[in-house]
Amino acid sequence: MRAIVGLATAVAVISAAPLAAQPAGDAARIAEAVQILPEDLRAGATVVTYDAATGARRVIRQGTNFIECQPRNPADGFARCYHKLFGPREDFEAKLRAEKKTEEQVSQAVAAAVKAGTLPPMPQGVMSYRHYDKRDRIQHLWVWSTPNSTPESVGVSTVSQRNEALEGRGLPWMMLPGTPGAHIMIPINPKPTKTSITDVAADPVTQATLPLPQDLRAGATVYTYDANGDRKVLRPGTNQIECMPRGDDGFTWCYNKSGGPRRDLAAKLRAQKKTDKEIADAMAEATKAGTIKPTEFGTMSYRLYGKPDRIQLLWVISVPGATPESIGVTTASAREDALELRGTPWLMLPGTPGAHIMVPVNK
Repeated sequence: MRAIVGLATAVAVISAAPLAAQPAGDAARIAEAVQILPEDLRAGATVVTYDAATGARRVIRQGTNFIECQPRNPADGFARCYHKLFGPREDFEAKLRAEKKTEEQVSQAVAAAVKAGTLPPMPQGVMSYRHYDKRDRIQHLWVWSTPNSTPESVGVSTVSQRNEALEGRGLPWMMLPGTPGAHIMIPINPKPTKTSITDVAADPVTQATLPLPQDLRAGATVYTYDANGDRKVLRPGTNQIECMPRGDDGFTWCYNKSGGPRRDLAAKLRAQKKTDKEIADAMAEATKAGTIKPTEFGTMSYRLYGKPDRIQLLWVISVPGATPESIGVTTASAREDALELRGTPWLMLPGTPGAHIMVPVNK
């Protein structure tokens, strides 16, 4: 989050760019540029292009929110939207490409500029958006930057879902783990003709791991809590994930192990018949006192539900303290759309320690 704060000056410069006169044909380019965004972010997005010969920025439409978009690039077929924090990087790369630098040279120059402090580093926990109009690539893709994160720190798979996503059933996955360019690919799938989601399995251990990608299931710890709120391990695991079988509320949950002590304390308090408010107050006090750690930014949780009256497969990215402006994500709920298997991610509880991104997953 420090990187986000440090980029405020650069964002102000970009946002202050003068409004250019708009030729008649620009309306279509604006519509093309913003189509990948949630509807509530489209009207306020800035739309820009870059001159291929000089790399000069041209503002087609000056926006009012925190998103910037580019119409489809003929060179690669992508239309892109991203947080304005990425603007300085886009400007720098456009000039390098105008100088006929190769992609490897562009990457090396960006890394050198970041190291020298002349270009801001990749911001933490910010969403970007990519649209493609042919079937040979993922057509609707959201990308969440998580620099230097690893599968262990986030609790997410690195197994590519590209082929599955092309068929409309891909799950999110991490690319470039442990590097400054680490990011989570979130394919926004079309509505499936038939869902394969189920919360039924032959035994509690197998059932508990159903919310996970296939490659994380065998290594996940599985546990429950007894009537006293004590943890009971049903199966020790080998990876960073721990899961609980379906509860009385119908939910099956998997989490990053880093949050285990918080869940253990909450279970103890529930066993003592504390109210939800008393539990929340006690958790906040324990966090403040340092007896339990706060929720880690960028960790992934997984929730499964067996009936279609709720979102059936939901992934949740914890982003404590985040706001729409800081991470570039809408707060407009997509719950109803998600119930119809066409939902998109959104931010809940913005600006609070419990802020999180809801990622409904269709398959």
